[in-house]
Amino acid sequence: MKKIIIVLVLLLGFQSLKAQEKEGYWGLAIGLRSQTFQDQLITQSRYSGAPIYFMLNHERQKPKKFSSFQFEGSVGPLKTKEFELGKNLGRYQQPQITSYWNEITYSSLFLFKSSEKSSWWIGPSVSNLIHVRFSPRWDNSSINYDFSGNLQAEVRYRQSFELFGKKMKGNIGLKLPLIGYMTRPIFAGVPDFLDQERGFENQLFENTSLSWLGNFPRIQFDNFVEFPIAGGNKIQVIYNWEYYSFQSPNPVQTAAHTFGINFLMRTK
Repeated sequence: MKKIIIVLVLLLGFQSLKAQEKEGYWGLAIGLRSQTFQDQLITQSRYSGAPIYFMLNHERQKPKKFSSFQFEGSVGPLKTKEFELGKNLGRYQQPQITSYWNEITYSSLFLFKSSEKSSWWIGPSVSNLIHVRFSPRWDNSSINYDFSGNLQAEVRYRQSFELFGKKMKGNIGLKLPLIGYMTRPIFAGVPDFLDQERGFENQLFENTSLSWLGNFPRIQFDNFVEFPIAGGNKIQVIYNWEYYSFQSPNPVQTAAHTFGINFLMRTK
């Protein structure tokens, strides 16, 4: 009987130690994504706006490994202050497009260097980017898009500190694409692009190319400050910045500032 009790105590202690060594959280974030966009395949005008931003994420941390999954999206209008360059802007109704942006990212990072209050994490991440713009005023180019799948290098720096007597943690993250797969429309600006026999959906992946840092310079900074709340849960105040450009078949550029609050619930 004593042996059984000893074994049970050891098992409970081992399970308790494992629970202390790893943490898992599910998060739900909401905010605004202030975005500027220009696609010279369609127009020279720049569009900007602040669509609604949301994110569903899961993160898990062990002593020497950190993994995270993020499903991010934004939906809303983007507007331009100019319709035709060199003409009186007041003579024209300001055009507007509807932007649908989504990115799914999975990161697997390993502890590179640590001290009592700070740590460096580095490793690979994979992502799938979808950005679709819709505007009836573009006529035959009313649906425009960028699709991209990427393998990225990611690094994060985390720093613990105290503010008003509360333990907090800051995070600065950087992602750079190493290699990927990009598809862009070929029909924009071509009057007879519509092929009634094949349909629009069959032409989505006709203009594809291999992308990398040289021709798809995409930079992402993921920053937040987090602090604990009741029940072992926590809140993150998010600020992310992103920029990318691609040159085929004509240059497209996008820059965005994301502001949000992420509510994280601890899981076993």
